[in-house]
Amino acid sequence: MFNLLTSLSIKNYALIEDISLDFTKGMTVITGETGAGKSIIIQAIDLLLGARAASSSIRTGASSCSVSAVFDISNNKHVQDMLEDLAIECDNKEIIVRRQIDTAGKSKAFINDTAVNISSLYEIGRRLVDFYAQHKTNMLFDESYQRQIIDDVAGNKQILETLNEKYSNFLQLEEKKNALMLSLSERERLADLYNFQILEITKADLKTNDEIMLESELPKLKNAEKIQNLTGEIIDSLYKSDNSVIDKISKTIKKTELLGQLGIDTSVLLKTINDIYVQTDDFYRDINSVHQNTFINPEMLNAMLEKQQLIKKLKSKYGGSIEEILKYKEDIEEKLKGITDYDSNIETIEKQIADLKKELETLCSKISEKRKTVSKKLAKNIAGELEELNMKGIIFEITVKKQEITREGFDKIEFMFCANSGENLYALSEVASGGELSRVMLAIAATLSGHYNIPTVIFDEIDTGTSGQTSQKIGRKLKNISEHKQIILISHQAQIASNADSHIHIYKEMINGRNITKARILNKQEHIEEIAKIISGEKITEHALKHAKEMTMQ
Repeated sequence: MFNLLTSLSIKNYALIEDISLDFTKGMTVITGETGAGKSIIIQAIDLLLGARAASSSIRTGASSCSVSAVFDISNNKHVQDMLEDLAIECDNKEIIVRRQIDTAGKSKAFINDTAVNISSLYEIGRRLVDFYAQHKTNMLFDESYQRQIIDDVAGNKQILETLNEKYSNFLQLEEKKNALMLSLSERERLADLYNFQILEITKADLKTNDEIMLESELPKLKNAEKIQNLTGEIIDSLYKSDNSVIDKISKTIKKTELLGQLGIDTSVLLKTINDIYVQTDDFYRDINSVHQNTFINPEMLNAMLEKQQLIKKLKSKYGGSIEEILKYKEDIEEKLKGITDYDSNIETIEKQIADLKKELETLCSKISEKRKTVSKKLAKNIAGELEELNMKGIIFEITVKKQEITREGFDKIEFMFCANSGENLYALSEVASGGELSRVMLAIAATLSGHYNIPTVIFDEIDTGTSGQTSQKIGRKLKNISEHKQIILISHQAQIASNADSHIHIYKEMINGRNITKARILNKQEHIEEIAKIISGEKITEHALKHAKEMTMQ
């Protein structure tokens, strides 16, 4: 199933008041008079997917403008993974993307009604739609994406994963080495510092439950005298005074027993009063235990207060808890060991780095060889496509130059182009001519259609500077590409427009003294008539109509 842009809604953007369009798979052509607003449709899609917003693009009189679209992402694993990373709920079938700009220049973006920042929107957008337009940067200008294309064709995925893992290990070793490579005076200074800190923490003799113990014991030590006085008074009232509670309960038991002898049923009463006696006796034993185990001990109190202050001091220096302080001590003991064993450690790490660098070089060389083989073949095929598009004498190369090792290998890959034999080659991104640029992009898209994984491709006036046979070839190329991708393009050429599966006509309408851009999806007959109009002008001739019908049937 095709991944594609399925619908688009634009409100209060430039000359557009309210337009809603449905898109199908295959090739959609957008035509209309100059100035009707064809490019506004493309610009709105670009804005939707992260282009810079400006309040000046809001339709005069409106407080804001909005663009929204539905994209099928059922086979776009890359986008699905990006949405998962952003915690955006998605059924992995389609997403709704929406962007709104107000007159203050504030921009809001949403995917499935979840707010996203513009950079995230841009990264997702460039995996959904690619724009081929003069003065518009697209994915194929990006060196990292050019490299990705080569690697996809070369089948380098698995070996690149291995390289990435080993390169991460290499960086860790380099970082460890750099940390060890200190001057002698710096190592001595750090050794003194670490020894002091280790000694300070060791002398504190910290236990993980020290703070819990202090919270429990300190209040008792601080209030020992009061606790002894209060428990002593309770003991006296329970047992030791002449009129003690226990003595009164004992007398009450005897009197209750006498009631039983006088014919009163006292079984329940006796059970209750005996339970009270037992509970009172238990209470006495507990309170007496508190009394006996409470000591007025100023020395212990001072020691605990000092311990409490020491823990507070160490926490401020080494961590927010005793566990963190002890972990810090373990870490600096390891660092001290590294400084102490400096020579042997450096030697070991340097050998590990050297061995790993050899492995990286081997992996990079294997990757590079595959890249070079694929690049030559692709460059030849792209040049052939350009020849078919009547670009004679052009030179197209894919350069693979060695540079420093990275997690992507040691190659700098760049698509290079020259319009005329004998002239200098330039990076593809520096190609200036709109007509050349469009055809170069088309040739690349045609060659890489099986590997170039952007599902929707938009060409803005790809026929600039072309006519006749060249336009016919461009139309056929676009048609072929549309078998694998959704193509949306603006065109002024009948030879190109006649290949479309869907045709959108853009026109202006005067409403209440204001020009408003409108859009209409043409049926088959209207499609033929619009092509005839392109051929013959506003007045459609029979010959033009017949020619247009023949063109659509080819």
